[in-house]
Amino acid sequence: MSYLVLARKFRPGIFDEVIGQEHISQTLKNAIAESRVAHAYLFSGPRGVGKTTMARVLAKSLNCQKGPTSNPCGICVNCLEISKSASVDVFEIDGASNNGIDEIRALRENVKFSTASSKYKIYIIDEAHQITTQAFNALLKTLEEPPEHVVFILATTEQHKIPVTILSRCQRYRFKLLNAKEISAQIKSIAVQENFEIDEDAIAVIINASGGSMRDALSLLEQAVSSSGGKVSGEYIRSLLGLLPQEIISKTTQSLASGDIYEILKIVKTITEDGYNALQFARDLRDHLRQLMLYSISPDIASSQTEDKQLLEKQKDLFTPARHVRLNNLLSKALEDMRWHDSPRILLEMYLTKMAEPYYNIAELISKIAELERKSGTMEDDFSAQSQTAPAEFVAGIAAEAASADLLVVWHEILADIVKKHPLSSQSLKTSAFKITGPASVMFSAKTKFDLDGVLEFKEIIEKMFERKTGIAVSVKAEVSISNATPQAAQVAVKEEIIIEEELSAATAPKAEYKVEEDLKETAKTALPKKIEDIAKKFGAKAVKKIG
Repeated sequence: MSYLVLARKFRPGIFDEVIGQEHISQTLKNAIAESRVAHAYLFSGPRGVGKTTMARVLAKSLNCQKGPTSNPCGICVNCLEISKSASVDVFEIDGASNNGIDEIRALRENVKFSTASSKYKIYIIDEAHQITTQAFNALLKTLEEPPEHVVFILATTEQHKIPVTILSRCQRYRFKLLNAKEISAQIKSIAVQENFEIDEDAIAVIINASGGSMRDALSLLEQAVSSSGGKVSGEYIRSLLGLLPQEIISKTTQSLASGDIYEILKIVKTITEDGYNALQFARDLRDHLRQLMLYSISPDIASSQTEDKQLLEKQKDLFTPARHVRLNNLLSKALEDMRWHDSPRILLEMYLTKMAEPYYNIAELISKIAELERKSGTMEDDFSAQSQTAPAEFVAGIAAEAASADLLVVWHEILADIVKKHPLSSQSLKTSAFKITGPASVMFSAKTKFDLDGVLEFKEIIEKMFERKTGIAVSVKAEVSISNATPQAAQVAVKEEIIIEEELSAATAPKAEYKVEEDLKETAKTALPKKIEDIAKKFGAKAVKKIG
C-alpha cells in the first residue's frame, strides 16, 4: 500500500473522532437516531476544519449496512468503499471544475435512478460557492424536492457567495476554527502512534502557523517529521518555516521600550543580511507584542507555552495598555504598506523608528498630575499658604500646557486625515480657528454660518478620532466668531441711513465748550439707539442721525 500523509491517515471515521465540531456531530447523531434526516445540508467554515470529513462520516452513517446508524461500523463493504471514495452511490463532486449548467443537468438526470447497493444516493459537492448562478438556478427544483433516496451535502468556505434561494433549501451548519488545546492534543496523539518526538515549543509554532486549521497543522507536522529525522524541535521548525529566532524578537521589543533607535536599525540590517523576510519579521513581532499585551493584562488569556511565559513574565511591564495599542496599530499599518512597497525594508525602518519614539497618553498624564496634587495637599502645616498653593498652581500650569500641546499635535494629525479623505467638504475646518478650552474640550470659531455648518458636519468624526488617538473623550464645540458679526451690524447702520463721521483725537483737535439747553422733545427726535452708538465707537467714530 502506498504511503498516506498524516492528514489522510488520521482522518476521522466516526462522529466522535471529529475534533472541535461537537455541536455539529451531536446534532447529526440525534437526527439519525430519530430518523429526521434532511434531504440537503450545507457545511460552511474555514479551510481544514472537517467539512468534507463530516460529510463522509454522514454518508457512512446513512449507508452503513447496519444503519442508518449514528456509529457506522467502518468495516462493512459500504463503509470501506466510502472511505476509499469508491462507492457507486456516494458522489464527491468538485464544484470548481463541475460548476456549469451542463454538469447540473446531468446530475438532475442521474438522481432519478435508484441506488446500486445502498439506501441513499448521496451527492457531496465541495467548494459549492464556485457553481455559477445559472447552474444553481437549474438545481433549485431538484434540491427542494429530490427523490426520497437522495441526499445533498454542500461544503463551502464562502457561504456568502451561495444564493439565498439555495441557502433556504438546506440545513446550515457552521464549522469553527480549532483551538490550541485541540490541535495540541491531536499532534501529541499522532506523535505517540507514529513514534516520533516533538517538544512543546515546536507544537506552539505549528499551532500559530496553522491558524486553527487541523489540516494545515498536520501538513506542517508532516514536513517537519520528514526532514528532521524523527525529532522535531522548536528551533528546527522555526528555521523550516522561515521564522525568526525568538532572541531577535525579544531584543527588538526591549529596544522599542528603551527607545534605542540605533539598536533597532542594527537589528533590521542583520535580519536583511541574513536573508530573513522583512514581512515575516513584522508579523512575528506583531504576534509577540499581542501575546505580551494579553499576558500583561491577564496570563490566563495568553495562549503561550512554558518557554514563552518566561519571556512574557520578564517583559510584561515594558509597555502600558495604551502604548500596546499604538504599537500594534503602527505594525498593522506597516504590514499593509510593506505588502505593496518595492522596498519593504525602508518602510520597516521608518515604522520601527516611530514606534520607538516616546509616547505620552493624556489620560495617564492627567492621572499623574492628580497624584502630584494629592501629594502636595499633604504637605506639613508649617509651610505658608503661598508655598502650599504654589506646587498646585505649578502642576496645573504644566497640566494645561501639556494637554494643550498634546491636543494641538493630535488635531493637526486629525485635520490631515480628514482633508485627505474629504478635500472639498473639509475647507470649513481649515478656515475656522481651533482653540483648546480645557484638558478634554476644544472649540472651533467659524467665520460664517456656512463654515459653522461645515464644522458641525465633522463634529462626531473629530470626537471619535480624538478618543482613538488620545484615549479620552474630547468634547468638540463650535460657534461663529463674534468679531465677524461687526460688519453685519455696520451694514444695518447703513440701512438706517446713519452717517458715521470720523471723530478727531483729543491730541489734535482743540477742545470746545458749549452750553446746551436740552429740549426733551427734540432730544427724543435726534437720539440714536445705543446699539448704533456702540458700533460707531468700535470704529473710532461718532454717529449722527440725518434729519430732513
